[in-house]
Amino acid sequence: MFTVKGKTESRKVTVMDFKKERTITFFVKEIESDEMEDDLKEYMHGQLVKVERGYWDYSGTYMNR
Repeated sequence: MFTVKGKTESRKVTVMDFKKERTITFFVKEIESDEMEDDLKEYMHGQLVKVERGYWDYSGTYMNR
């Protein structure tokens, strides 16, 4: 998982689903939507404190210059 703090939106979250071989990208505010799968909702509720504190934030330190 990694997150990016947006300028106008809530944090954008990207998680990797290894079972289905895909990545899922969404905004934190979308966690309560009906479109999100229940197991992902449950996982994200357990991670919200870390997400809001920036624990998973990608700072861009290693980006190409």
